Amino acid sequence: MLTERIIKATEPGPKPRILWDTELKGFGVKVQPGGAKVFVLSYRVTGRKRQASIGRVGELALKEARKRAARELAAIRDGEADPLDRRREARDAPTVAEGVERFFREYAPRRIEDGRMKPATMATYRNQWERTVKSVPAFAALRIEVVTRADIERAIAPRARIQRNRVLAFLNRLFNYFEALEYRPQHSNPCRFVEKAREEARDRILSPAEMGALASALDSEAEACPAAVAAVRLAAVTGLRIGEVIAMQWRHVNMETGRTLLPETKTGRRWHDLPDAALAVLDGLPRINAWCFTTGRNAPITYKTARGAFARACKAAGIDDCRLHDLRRSFATNAAAAGLSALQLQHLLGWKQATMPARYVNLAGEATRESRRALGAEIAAMMEAGGGKVIPLRKAT
Repeated sequence: MLTERIIKATEPGPKPRILWDTELKGFGVKVQPGGAKVFVLSYRVTGRKRQASIGRVGELALKEARKRAARELAAIRDGEADPLDRRREARDAPTVAEGVERFFREYAPRRIEDGRMKPATMATYRNQWERTVKSVPAFAALRIEVVTRADIERAIAPRARIQRNRVLAFLNRLFNYFEALEYRPQHSNPCRFVEKAREEARDRILSPAEMGALASALDSEAEACPAAVAAVRLAAVTGLRIGEVIAMQWRHVNMETGRTLLPETKTGRRWHDLPDAALAVLDGLPRINAWCFTTGRNAPITYKTARGAFARACKAAGIDDCRLHDLRRSFATNAAAAGLSALQLQHLLGWKQATMPARYVNLAGEATRESRRALGAEIAAMMEAGGGKVIPLRKAT
């Protein structure tokens, strides 16, 4: 039987030799000519004789090596994968970085072609990978099958709250894809129980005075960036998302009926009625090419261009902490204050769920506050009138 003393005393020879254990058949120590000693296991699979290493002597105790060898032999008898095949599969298993490369090379383009993903979404995912996750080399180099929830937590930990949630959503989709490729067992997504960071909903709306100041500032900006200023104005008077405005094409606009087709929105293809103010903005634009808001080349203006014009106008108007999307929020809040219900707001502004318009009903401002005051006064008057009789509860016996 092999002992620690026998292994230590065995000197290397000119050729490799194996000291076989008499306690466990097939288990032994291979002594290399250079002096290295390795625990090995000899076995047969489908009639073929094979030999796998268990671990180095010195790094692994004899007792533990014998236990590992016994477990491997039992697994082979039960029909499990050959230890050498398992090691080759583990060595050849793709890393997270390799899986992401396949995601962008095969999966994302196919989804875009099928209309199941927007090119902008793919660009966002690539940006999240390149600028955030890939910057954690230890995570990118991990084999996909061994990634744990703790690895996901470490990869997203240094991010700000909103960015953390967006990157987590990307990783969740990524590991669902890896499961579909059978790189991991089903329902083993390590993102499943990672908690999202709490996000505070933004409630910035522009006051009537700020709207007036912004309009004047946009007039000054119009000469330098006419298309961008026009896009901002149309977004303000329609409540459309700035991306929906920028993507508008003349073939989708009917000036006679005052409607425009929005072929791609968050809720899908839909028609939108344009107010007179929006039609006036469009009527003042030259028809240079297919796009309503363009600088001349056969493409629409970019979001960056519109955002830049808006930011400069806000600065000139003395408006602080204001973003382009705040125009949509201001429109929704004013619509709610005018008496529109949550369902009407949902259809007006193209939300998937009624929870979003309900928020704006709560933010409706003076109209809602007046309603609350009026209702409160009415109920108080009822209570003070003494129209009802108070009946005491009967004491329990």
